[in-house]
Amino acid sequence: MLRLLVAALLVANLAFWGWHFPPVAQALGLGSTEPGREPQRLQRQYRPELIQLLSTSGAPVSGASASSASASRPLGSAEVAAPTSPASASTAPTAAAPLCLEAGPLADGAAAAALKELAQAGVPAGSWVDSRRELPGRWIIYMGRYPDRETLQRKIEEVQRLNLNFTELKAPPDLAPGLALGEFGNQADAQARLDKLRGVRTARLVQLPSPGGEHQIRIDRVSGDAADKLASLATRDGATRWRTCAP
Repeated sequence: MLRLLVAALLVANLAFWGWHFPPVAQALGLGSTEPGREPQRLQRQYRPELIQLLSTSGAPVSGASASSASASRPLGSAEVAAPTSPASASTAPTAAAPLCLEAGPLADGAAAAALKELAQAGVPAGSWVDSRRELPGRWIIYMGRYPDRETLQRKIEEVQRLNLNFTELKAPPDLAPGLALGEFGNQADAQARLDKLRGVRTARLVQLPSPGGEHQIRIDRVSGDAADKLASLATRDGATRWRTCAP
């Protein structure tokens, strides 16, 4: 009984070996079980001489190129296009985000020129905000008005002997010729300074007329093309200097 079992095991081992040994399997008409090898498919090919290898550009590969290509790639494998970068894959242009620009403070004349530049750049009317405030008049400690140049020169010499700073006024007409011993933003500061002066009896406070308005212009949404045109206009002398809006 034991001998029969040993003989049966021996026959089974021989059969298993023959199944996995390609020459024996082919002789018995059995398919090869070796992974990656299926020679029977080559025998069933129809006109295999017509097979050509193509490069990624679609041109045939010949000679050493074909040998290297066939060595590095399985026969019959599909052509795979090279991956494209995200930048080249996107063909639709991306619109630039609108900018916010502002300019100022500007005097009345400069503000008018800035609005003209906006129109030239194609910025739609009404898309900007022009904030204007009236500038307050300045206060001066004033001496004058003198009837002639000779009288003015005598007053200048007197002020110089007192070691006081002064400015000769040539405008406005109702104050020139005259002298200003100081200029102040409000009446209280001007009065405090006048009270400290010694040896000047004819000096008094005078408020100068307002110099006009002060403008701050802001455009919240400016297209890239309009911003480029404004930048080109800014290269001219006296043109408005536009800057990015403060946060």
